[in-house]
Parts: sequence; structure tokens; C-alpha cells
Amino acid sequence: MPERQALNSSIRPTRCVKAIAVALICGLALIAGCKTQDDAASAATQMSATAKSLSDYYAALGVILSNTDKIYAINARLYSKPYSDESRKQLKTTQDELARRVQLAADLSTLAGNFAKLTGSEAPADVAASCNKLETEVDGLASRTASTGEQNMIKSALQLLVTAIQERKERDAARAMDSLASGLSNLFDKEAPAWNSVDEVYSGLAANLANSLVDQNAVDNTALLKAALEPFGLTPAPASVEVNAKLAPVAKQQIADRQAALEASYTNATDAMSKSLKEMSERIHLVAEDKPMAFRAPPVTVSTVEQWATQVLSW
Repeated sequence: MPERQALNSSIRPTRCVKAIAVALICGLALIAGCKTQDDAASAATQMSATAKSLSDYYAALGVILSNTDKIYAINARLYSKPYSDESRKQLKTTQDELARRVQLAADLSTLAGNFAKLTGSEAPADVAASCNKLETEVDGLASRTASTGEQNMIKSALQLLVTAIQERKERDAARAMDSLASGLSNLFDKEAPAWNSVDEVYSGLAANLANSLVDQNAVDNTALLKAALEPFGLTPAPASVEVNAKLAPVAKQQIADRQAALEASYTNATDAMSKSLKEMSERIHLVAEDKPMAFRAPPVTVSTVEQWATQVLSW
């Protein structure tokens, strides 16, 4: 069953993304002690806004998954379509993974937003202790799907970063932070197919159910008449079976148009999120290379993500 296969798509590890976020903030804190302090502070502020959009993106996907669960249940009740315990469990697992990502991105946004509290720190040991504390929190939020190799790789990178901070090896720490920042962007792109499947399953299920309800005369199609009546202060009366049936093709076309628009909106938001993360990685790379950063505002693509997320979160 396509829906079931889509929901079984692999999800990349939360541990890796969370650890990258930790290293990113710690690396920015170190660079803030250099002559590029203003750029580092600005980069952290921009990262805070970008991370908030990432959290909202994941939260919107959570709404889509919740609606998918409801549609499966409705189909089971109205049309006796199977919704097995295994499928329910897989969907719940995916919801849990999304919830972890919502929290991870929100934590990253908060940490970056509080960056000013770290910029004046002259105690590398204190910053390293903060990194170690955050690494412990990463372990507490670890994904069950993370492989041992991936876990060890990220932990090793964090340890190198902490050592660089303690030994005041600013350039080593900057390079480590730069590498991990790009890793956050890469991991988002690697996870994209799984989230694409979530959206595709939902839009297909919702459209199919809506069409079935139109066919069964379970939808009041007179809502389509508002375009003609509302300018004159009029409202449609409940339609007769005959009128409702004549309007059914128009209703089905609207379903098809809206489905296409929803899918396009999701695709645009995902592309925008990917571009935002890539742009932030590039900006942080400039800071790590001790080069001036020209931008003082978050990537413009963040607004596209927020627009989509706001729409979905209002459902």
C-alpha cells in the first residue's frame, strides 16, 4: 500500500541534528571572542530566526501527520478501509520523531537568541562546560533510529570542539563549528524524502476522501455559489439533491486545484527551508574564516517557510 510504504520511509537521526545544533552555538560563542564579535552575534541572531522557522516547519508537518491519522480513521469507519495497528504504530513513531525535531529546533532558536549572554565570556572552560551539558541533553533526546557510527562521529566532533575551546585554539574550534553548521543543512536535505512522503500521503488521502464524500452527496456544494452571492449580501440556501449533483463536477475540480496548490506550497516551503539553512551555513563560514559578513537580517526565504507553516498550523 503506497501510504504505508511512505510512512515507513527512514528518518535520519535526531541525535545528529541536535548535536550539530549544540556544536554550532558553542562554536559561535568562541568566535565571539575574536575581532569578528559583531558578525558572530549577528550570525547567532539570524540563526535564531532560521531555527524558529525550522521548528515551525516541523510543527506544521506534525499537524499534517495528525490529520493523516484522522483520515485513516474516517476511511476505516465509512468505507471499511484497513488501518492496522502496525500502521498506527508507524505513524505514531513518525509523530514522535517530528516532536523531537520541533523541540530541537526550538532549543536551538532559544540558545542562539540568548547568544549575547555568552559573547562576553572570557572563560573557555565555562563555555566548554556548557557544551558538555548540552551534549548530555542530546543523549536524553536521542532518536532510536540513530546508528552507532553516526552517534560516535558527532560525539567525536563535539569533543574536538570542546578541546579547542579549552586550549584556546580559536581557529580549530571555528573550523569545527563551520563543518557542523553545514552538516545541519545537509541532514535536512537527507531527511527531505521522508517528509515529502508524509505530505504526499496526506494530500492524496485527503483529496480521495473529499471526492468520495462529494460522490455520496455528503458535501453541501452550494458553498461554491458564494462567489456570485456574497457581493450582493446573499447566502445560498441548502441545495436540492439535483442542484448539488450538478455542482459536483465543480466541487471536484476545486478539490484537484486545491490539492495541487497545497502540494506546491509544501514544496516551496521545503525548498525555502533548505535554502535558508544553506545560506546560514555560508554566512557562518565567513565568520569562521574571519571574513566580514554583509548580511544583518535572516535569509529572505525564511518568510516563505513561515507563511506555509502559519497556514498549516491554523487548520
